[in-house]
Amino acid sequence: MKHRALLTFVAAAAFGAAHAASAQPHASGNDSCFRLSMLSSTRADGDRRIYFRVGTNDFYRIDLASRCASLPYEGNHLVLTPTPGQDLICRPIDLDLKVSENGVSQPCFIRSITRLTPEQAAAIPKKVKP
Repeated sequence: MKHRALLTFVAAAAFGAAHAASAQPHASGNDSCFRLSMLSSTRADGDRRIYFRVGTNDFYRIDLASRCASLPYEGNHLVLTPTPGQDLICRPIDLDLKVSENGVSQPCFIRSITRLTPEQAAAIPKKVKP
């Protein structure tokens, strides 16, 4: 049930040395921000939740606002598009999520993005751990 993330970036200039740094707190003090360019893997957990790994040790969970029927099927791919000119993701509005199934994209609306504690990350079921 692996999903490959197809990352679409709008502003190539936004990518540089800053992306080599690990996910850092946003200027607002929100420590759940991450750089989309650091995303390394994703896994769906049913049709309303996605786990993903940023870098090597940071795990996040996306909870969807409603059921995304195409999400849990092998062979479908996530298409993650940041807000134009952004690579730093802090809030659901910063990221557009779609699931591509045989070339047709279904939008999936994000309710929340949560950075997991090491304990929460360790508790992710093995079959859905990215």
